[in-house]
Amino acid sequence: MNQRPESPRTEFLGIGAVSDFLRKVIWMVPGCTVDQYRERRRRLHHRSRSEGAFVAHTTRFLIKTRKQV
Repeated sequence: MNQRPESPRTEFLGIGAVSDFLRKVIWMVPGCTVDQYRERRRRLHHRSRSEGAFVAHTTRFLIKTRKQV
């Protein structure tokens, strides 16, 4: 068995990019709806306008296995 951890960096230039990303990878925030996170999205929008890009990191693992014969 071989395993390799990875922690890719994702940079979002605005809240629209965050919203599009979360709609496409629904498993990142299960049950996420536009209304549910309205206030957080508003704060993130203002933050990204004043400070620049929003950077997120995730942790992923690649695990390779092979059945012994």
